[in-house]
Amino acid sequence: MKKIKLIYSLMIAMFVASSCTDFVEPAIPYNGFETGTYLKTITAPAPINFFDMDNAKFSALLECHAIDKINNVKSVDVFVKHRRGATLSSEVLLGTVDGGAFTTTGDSKWPRGTVSFPFTAALSKLGFSKTNIKGGDFLEYRLVLTTNDGKTFTNSNLTADVSGGEYYASPFFYRVAVVCPSDLAGTYDYTTTNIEGSVADGANPAACGASVSGKLVMTATSVTGEYIISDGTFGQYGCAWGDNPATGTIRFTDSCGKIGMKGADQYGLAYSLSYISHTATELTFKWQNNYGDAGVTTLKRSSGSWPAGLN
Repeated sequence: MKKIKLIYSLMIAMFVASSCTDFVEPAIPYNGFETGTYLKTITAPAPINFFDMDNAKFSALLECHAIDKINNVKSVDVFVKHRRGATLSSEVLLGTVDGGAFTTTGDSKWPRGTVSFPFTAALSKLGFSKTNIKGGDFLEYRLVLTTNDGKTFTNSNLTADVSGGEYYASPFFYRVAVVCPSDLAGTYDYTTTNIEGSVADGANPAACGASVSGKLVMTATSVTGEYIISDGTFGQYGCAWGDNPATGTIRFTDSCGKIGMKGADQYGLAYSLSYISHTATELTFKWQNNYGDAGVTTLKRSSGSWPAGLN
C-alpha cells in the first residue's frame, strides 16, 4: 500500500512539474521574412491660412517604424497637387528629404524626422501664384518612402490598418485645406453718414444730421464668417424713422476677407453691403436695403486691427 501511495505521489509531482514548465517558443527564422517600414504621423500638417500664405508650410513630424527600431529611411519624396472641388491639377515632385533627417531622440525609441516645405514652394512647383488660390481649396501631399534596402512605400501599397489605424497612422497622404479664419466678433463704435431713406414713405433722413454714431455689437454664429449685428442700419432706423434697430436675420459676412451683408430685418427687408476702404482701426462700407434706406458707415476698433485682407 505504501508503494502504491509513493508511486501515486511521484506521478502527481511529475505532472505538476511538467505543468509548470514555461512554453518554449519555436525557432522561427524571422530574418528570412520580408519586412516593411512605415512612417507614423506624430504631428499632422496644419491647415493653410489664406491670409498668411507667405508663412504657411507643409510640416509633418513622422516616426520611422522598422524591424529592430532601426532608421530604415533612405529618402522621402514629397509630391503635391492642387484640388478645387473635383478638379485636380497634375501631380509634381515638390522635393526630397534625406533619411539623415530621421534621428532617435529622448522623445521616442523610434527615429523621428520632420518633412517640411513652404507653401510658396508648392505653388511654384505647380506653376501657381497666390492669386490662383481660393479659400476652400486643398493641396494634396503624397509621400513615397524609399528604404535602405531599396523598397518603396506610398499610399497605394499599404493596408487600411496602416493608413488609418489609430496606432499606425501612416497614410503617406495628406489633404491640407486652405482656410479663411474669421474673428470679427466684438463691440465697435460706428459713425454713419450719407444717410438715405424714403421720404415718401415717412422717413426723415434730415433728422439724422450729418451723421449718427453709436455702438455696434457683432456676435459670431455657428457658421464661420457670419455674424449677428445689433443694428443693421447702424443708427439710421433710430434717427430717420424713430424706430428700433434693424435686427431679424441680418448677418454681417466675411468670406475669405470679402465682407458683405445678407438676410432680412424684422420687416422682411433685404440687406447688402459694398466695401469702400479700411485701415488698421477703421472699416468703411456702404450698406442698403431694398426699401431705400442706405448709408456709409465706419466701424472703429478700440483695440486690435482689422484683418489686412478685407475687401
